[in-house]
Amino acid sequence: MVSRRRALRLAAGSLAAVAGCLGDPQGTPTEAPTDRPSTTPTGTPSASPDDRIPTEGDDGPTRTPGDVPEWTPEWSLGFDAGTLVGLDAADGLLYATLSSDDGPSAVAAVDPADRSVRWRTESAGEAVGGSHAGRQGIARGQWGVTTTDDAVYAVAGPAEERRWSVLHALDRATGERRWSLRRDRRLAVEGVLDGLVVATGLEFFPAPGKTPLPHQTPEEPLSTVVYGVDAADGSVRWTHRTTGVRDVSVSPDGVYVAAGSVLEGLAPDGATRFTYGHGPATRVEATAGRAFYLTGEDETATLHGVSPAGGTDWTLDLPVHELLLDGDRLYAGGDAVVRVAADGTVVWRDDDYGQWLLVDPDRDTLYTRSGVRADRASAHAAGGGERWTFDPPSNNAWPEAATSDALVASAITADDGPFLTVYAVDAEGRATAALDRETVFDAVGVDGTVYLADGESTLLALVP
Repeated sequence: MVSRRRALRLAAGSLAAVAGCLGDPQGTPTEAPTDRPSTTPTGTPSASPDDRIPTEGDDGPTRTPGDVPEWTPEWSLGFDAGTLVGLDAADGLLYATLSSDDGPSAVAAVDPADRSVRWRTESAGEAVGGSHAGRQGIARGQWGVTTTDDAVYAVAGPAEERRWSVLHALDRATGERRWSLRRDRRLAVEGVLDGLVVATGLEFFPAPGKTPLPHQTPEEPLSTVVYGVDAADGSVRWTHRTTGVRDVSVSPDGVYVAAGSVLEGLAPDGATRFTYGHGPATRVEATAGRAFYLTGEDETATLHGVSPAGGTDWTLDLPVHELLLDGDRLYAGGDAVVRVAADGTVVWRDDDYGQWLLVDPDRDTLYTRSGVRADRASAHAAGGGERWTFDPPSNNAWPEAATSDALVASAITADDGPFLTVYAVDAEGRATAALDRETVFDAVGVDGTVYLADGESTLLALVP
């Protein structure tokens, strides 16, 4: 991981770049929203009220914060070493990812009920960003772990130096290290399926001006190895090598690899079941019986509904670049925000710009980073319709975390003072409190409380 100071500069640069790209609107699509796929779907759309298609004119109000009280943490918990960079929640516990420049890193299990650390396990090297199954290709939640009923999977090592990384399997109850898998590649956990950990290992590209090491290649596209790892003992059951991987998704049907111009479907035993073209590949999400495969960019993007056997069930032309799967609901974001059912039905569509998608714990609200300048946060009903937009005085703002009835939104607000203002936003879109912080590396909402990794070595507990 990079140093905290460098991470802040990178974050500011990336956010400014996004805002700059969005400052020149690319226009409003002239075609009417498509409510049906371009090919006949199989299955019948649900008739539940949650699947209704909204009518026009149901945009919610825009809320701009005025003076709001300072947001005081309910409690805080400091760690004696490492920067707190990631937070994940499972079964009432928090799993904190800690990392120091050049290592070591650690995973700590925190019980919020008594504010104690149940266990802490250190590993050599820094925490590797983007190596947990719940990650999205966005600026929020870059570090974290993958949890199952009995294990915590974490990746660490000098990956920033392009040397090696290690996948560690930790016992969830005790933190004991069950096994480790090391490779001279950047490892990441993509998902867990029937006692099988699906991981990927990206080939290292040499640093500029450096002589390549034996495991580095100056040629692109880089290769990626997909590993099927036995969850019990860490042995590698199978491998699958490909190049130009953009995304990987794991479902009960197997593993889907979006690479180059194709989508590859792998069985749980690693055998290739199909190769589906129609690229260039950009994203893939998968659930039982359906893979959602995105190809192309923005206005030329197409979403494909692919069967487990590799057949095309439907296609939709949508101006989106981001996907978020919530159970069997697919949300897509970009120049429009869309919810798509497994059979290809467009449940609803909002043609305002939205990205960095976030679903609240009750699954009834979708939050997005909105506006052509990416300077707002909007709330959409899961069944359709914009509820409200929160518009802080900032050129950059986004949804950070959510509880059942509140949103935490961050905004870049100062050049010489604290870098961020973190707002508590109620169910009507009104700011109720604000907290100044240099950065927030991660945040998660659990049972009415939001926990913040505040950019130092402290966990903050805040009630919106």
